[in-house]
Amino acid sequence: MTEIKVIGDILSGKYQPALTGNPVVDAALINHFCQNLAVALKLPAVTVQAEHHWDLTVDSKNIYVVDAQILRLRQHLSSNGNVIAVSHTDILRGNVQPTTHQLIPLLTQSLTK
Repeated sequence: MTEIKVIGDILSGKYQPALTGNPVVDAALINHFCQNLAVALKLPAVTVQAEHHWDLTVDSKNIYVVDAQILRLRQHLSSNGNVIAVSHTDILRGNVQPTTHQLIPLLTQSLTK
């Protein structure tokens, strides 16, 4: 099954954006978003994981849900069909509804492959 990687912060490497600036709070917020997303999509929790040490590499086997503020700075990433922008505010609040609408067609495609 396709994994969904949620990127709301990046804790290592030259490029280290953060949600709030507090790594503990950021991890909790992103994990909460991942849990909500797994429940909304009726997926096992292990298929939706936070990726805190993303090296900006996109693997075609995964779907990436990335904070739109990160994608704005790395525009070349948004041209990948398996990268979805999510509102910074949605991650902070755990609001997954807009993301689920974008993910369902991608998940359906991955099941038919």
